[in-house]
Amino acid sequence: MKKIVLSLLAAWYCSVPVFSQNNKPVSPSVSLDAVVSRLQTLSASKAVEKVYLHLNKPYYNAGDTIYFKAYVTLGEQHEPSKLSGMLHVDLVNPSDSLLQTITLQMVNGLAAGDFSLPGILPGGAYRIRAYTKWMIDNGQSSFDRQVNVNGRAFAGNKALVVKAGKPNIAFFPEGGSFVNGIPTKLAFKAVSANGPGLDVKGVVVDNSNAEVTRFESKHLGMGLIFITAEAGKTYKANLTYADGTKAIVDLPKADNEGITLMVNNDNPDKLGIEINANKAYYLKNKNKEIGIIIYSAGSIRSVKTVLDNQVLDLNLNKKDFKTGITRITLFSEQGEPLNERLVFIQNPDLLTITSVSDKPLYPVRGKVHIAINTKNKNGEAVKSYLSASIIDAGKASVTGDDENSILSSLLLTSDLKGVIEQPNYYFADVSNDTRFNLDVLMLTQGYRHFEWKQVLNDNNTAAVYTAENGFDVSGQVKTISGKPVDGGMVTLMPQAGGALLTQTTDQDGNFTFKNLVYDDKTPFMIQAKTAEGKSNTKISISLAKALTNIKTGDLMGPAQGVNGAGFDKTTQQPVYIADANSRALNAVTINERGINAGKLTTEVLGKNNLRDQSTLSNGLQGRLNGVVLRQGVPYLADKVNPAMQGGPMLIVVDDTVLPAGTSIDNYNAADVESVNVLKNNDATIYGVRGANGVLVLKMRKTQAPVVSNNVMSPGLLYFTARGFYKARTFYSPVYEASTGADKKPDARTAIYWNPDIVTDKDGNASFDFFNADSKGNYRLVMEGIDEAGNIGRSILTYKVQ
Repeated sequence: MKKIVLSLLAAWYCSVPVFSQNNKPVSPSVSLDAVVSRLQTLSASKAVEKVYLHLNKPYYNAGDTIYFKAYVTLGEQHEPSKLSGMLHVDLVNPSDSLLQTITLQMVNGLAAGDFSLPGILPGGAYRIRAYTKWMIDNGQSSFDRQVNVNGRAFAGNKALVVKAGKPNIAFFPEGGSFVNGIPTKLAFKAVSANGPGLDVKGVVVDNSNAEVTRFESKHLGMGLIFITAEAGKTYKANLTYADGTKAIVDLPKADNEGITLMVNNDNPDKLGIEINANKAYYLKNKNKEIGIIIYSAGSIRSVKTVLDNQVLDLNLNKKDFKTGITRITLFSEQGEPLNERLVFIQNPDLLTITSVSDKPLYPVRGKVHIAINTKNKNGEAVKSYLSASIIDAGKASVTGDDENSILSSLLLTSDLKGVIEQPNYYFADVSNDTRFNLDVLMLTQGYRHFEWKQVLNDNNTAAVYTAENGFDVSGQVKTISGKPVDGGMVTLMPQAGGALLTQTTDQDGNFTFKNLVYDDKTPFMIQAKTAEGKSNTKISISLAKALTNIKTGDLMGPAQGVNGAGFDKTTQQPVYIADANSRALNAVTINERGINAGKLTTEVLGKNNLRDQSTLSNGLQGRLNGVVLRQGVPYLADKVNPAMQGGPMLIVVDDTVLPAGTSIDNYNAADVESVNVLKNNDATIYGVRGANGVLVLKMRKTQAPVVSNNVMSPGLLYFTARGFYKARTFYSPVYEASTGADKKPDARTAIYWNPDIVTDKDGNASFDFFNADSKGNYRLVMEGIDEAGNIGRSILTYKVQ
């Protein structure tokens, strides 16, 4: 075995000559240098933004408000992003339609926002997704978090797919190669038909039915098989799954010739890399140059050597790497990637957040004082930006391993494909077992075929979007007769007063006011005159192009080879109604039925007809043949009488039937794609429930960038623009003084929420709040980041009696 020596410097890139056994230096490899150079260029020009949202509760009920703090980082050092100034956040319903959308203004990568859930809301797995335009341009997935409404949260970091079927197992040779004659770690992951991991044990036999080895999963259906394949033999695994199912499956067929990359990540301080070529490959490629590229946290290290031994190894100090995923790739002398392995490095380099309560025990409605201190990896006090969430753990129970945290999101799940079950398991209580299971995770869900194509092709794709920091207001000016106004003067002014902005139209009459910063629903007035100063003009606003190709990551579903499916819309779905205190009442069970779009009695309005309306009922009043609206509730006109005995129409939103009497004003007019009315025979697909007619709303899949309330006269246009959303302040009662509020029951689940905690130069901060009426354990979660990009999380539990 030959030892490879690599000097790890603090430089961005170091290429160190390596000596072979005869101590002659190896000439530099141009191919490897070219790969490194292109990787440097790609890393610099395609800096990665990541988003994480800290939510104030693990799950919600109808009538609740979802509060969140956004952390947006840039680059693989996770520094707070100063690139993008705008963050788009969507609330998506179980039918994958947009329920609400907001745009937040970020300052140094930080922002706070919220979504108010309607008092009447179907239960199910909703999703919050968050993204910047820069992320979409780079082909990244958005932050995508499942939020369960009216029930406990599901495990994992994406939606759960319900599907009947058989368990499945997949095998992943370490580094991507399974070669005869080389000891191999064969990772495996077994899953149930629904997607989550399923424990399994088995026996490997060869083609003569001789037992080779036994194995069993260690965590969530994942584990390792240690095997050395022999030429001329094939292998099968006799499996027994935890649910009792038995199966016989083929192991991957081993290659007769090849080279492997093995990594030993067991030692907390050292990382061992071993390159192993079998005899056939070694004889064919003896003394040819090979190289290793190690990519970690934006830093590139490389080493070159020659294949003058069947086994080459290299040891690295983990202290030279930041916590996170490290990518190790073996290259041929032609620059072809041969093998690749992902490993996760865990070092004590995170932000330390210490939270201390002033008492170990509190009374109901008692005042709590929390003191905070933050330190970096060197134990030095640092200024940090934090968010704090406190819940009544008895009412909103949490399984710690299932949580999504700032650590699991920014360091792990954002860099892997598919669902990561129990993501916080790998960070909550680090041990030898969690390190081992995390390494197996890297071998399975971290396993990927090479994605070096964009690096090796040196192909720079033109950007579709650039980083956003403000809104653009664009439009066109024409004369009354319809001729574009060239050289006209356009003035933009807030109706509430403020600075005036002017632009000159181009030859086609177009104008754009760029990078504007204004609050949501700000009313503006635009005035346009011809070059001669005349006001005989008409103005139109061009809506900004909605973001498309928003990648949301994979849903939790069966492994490759097993068919997955979404929620079955023909199954019964519960609808929950909140009372005045936002508590979920009993569910009303409904049986969904699809809509035959070809048989609609009347297709009334599309998105262009509704976008100018302040409320949905305003937009529809008088536009629906035979339909009248009373406080947002639709009725068929021929069934209306003084007592409203005919009853309201059935309302269906994206195939979800709403309770009788629901107001359509619970929905934003700008988010409605189309409205349809079903009457008479066409309404019979809903049975007796459709006897009073059916109003069908189809919601938009993406946001409507501008809400326009146009009041036009020659040379003038009034409109209301969608701008930056201003987060609401979380209500926290004060019980120190005797007030009437003291007599009201306090059944809060969310006890306290503060997204704007900033520690001073000594790392200190503090806050106070009051407990609710419930006794038991209360749980404080602190998350945050410092200016250097160090992230951290802490949990404090205290008792109320």
